[in-house]
Amino acid sequence: MQVWSTKAFSKIGVVAIRRIFLSILVSIIICLSIQPVNAATLYDNLSALKNNSSSLQDQVNVQQQLQAIAESQAQSIQESINVLKSAIDQDNLVIEQHKKTIADLDLEQQKLADQQKKDTETLESYVRNQYTEGDTPYLSYISWLVGSTSINDLINRCSYIDTVLSFYRDLRFKISANADEIKVKRSLEEDETKKLTDEIQSKQQLLDGLNVALAKQTELVNSITNDEAQIMQVQSRGQENISETERLIAAEQLQAQLVSQAKYQEILASQLKTDSLQGTFSTPVKLDGQVGQLLSFASTFLGVPYTWGGTYPQFDCSSFVQYVYGQFGIKLSRVTWDQYSEGQSVSRENLQAGDLVFFSTYQAGPSHVGIYVGNGIMINSSNSGVSYASINSEYWSSRYYGARRVIAQ
Repeated sequence: MQVWSTKAFSKIGVVAIRRIFLSILVSIIICLSIQPVNAATLYDNLSALKNNSSSLQDQVNVQQQLQAIAESQAQSIQESINVLKSAIDQDNLVIEQHKKTIADLDLEQQKLADQQKKDTETLESYVRNQYTEGDTPYLSYISWLVGSTSINDLINRCSYIDTVLSFYRDLRFKISANADEIKVKRSLEEDETKKLTDEIQSKQQLLDGLNVALAKQTELVNSITNDEAQIMQVQSRGQENISETERLIAAEQLQAQLVSQAKYQEILASQLKTDSLQGTFSTPVKLDGQVGQLLSFASTFLGVPYTWGGTYPQFDCSSFVQYVYGQFGIKLSRVTWDQYSEGQSVSRENLQAGDLVFFSTYQAGPSHVGIYVGNGIMINSSNSGVSYASINSEYWSSRYYGARRVIAQ
């Protein structure tokens, strides 16, 4: 901020000093009122609730991790159970095949025994019918040989008997060999069946253990899920308490803001009522000095921060304009929309230095005001503080509302 000249300071006078006092008083009131009576307790409660909520969220995260691990282990156990069940089912199918083979071998062996019995009976019957003539088979056999008519006949009869006996021996050997082969095959089948049965018993024991483990793992998953649900329920209630506390804080802040604004408005109304510098006029008035002096004086406040509702030494847009013009004998109203009714309207094409330019910003109608300095430039108090701005920029041009001439040319 530039240093004021002696002449500018002398223009402030008693009224300016009183405004300084009022502004300081307003600031003190606002600062004292902006903190709600119960805010400290509410903020402490809110901090504790948020810390508790964060702790609960950490617990939820841990429970979710444990649940994921438990579910993964349960899934692995279930997959192992499925593999064992499939293997047991396959072994049972193979056992059934072996049992069927053993049954077929038993049937084949029985058929051989029946065939042996049948062939033996047939042979015995044949021999008995052909060669039995005396009291004993042996005597009949001798008589049959003695009864041969020649050597050749004797040889033929002996050869025939040997052939019959040989056939009988071969038949018995064949049947015995087949029976032994069947017996070996049956023994092998029984061994495989026993081996598979033992394997099934071993797998079944393992399967029983896995089923127990799966039941415990499922119980663990359910327990973790229940714990997580309870924690989340507590967290939900805590979040409701946080929301309620934040609502109470917001209500306290709003109440404090309303109180501070009401006190400010009360003080401002008193100031406007008693301030003899305040006035409303419908035609331009003569300036105490030159327009260039007014614009130069306004520039001494460049960089002063914007303060909503501020009155010298703090400014909003309308208090800045009111203060600058007041130092040169023109008594403007305090607020923008009242200033727009003072002086006379002037078109944008006919703007002159010292005219007031109005814009529609945060609400409909004239809600912002600046001092036109010429060449499309104004000086105003906005969010960036007291500064120069182009009324032809995209922002200000799109919000231009109108202009008023308050200085008699």
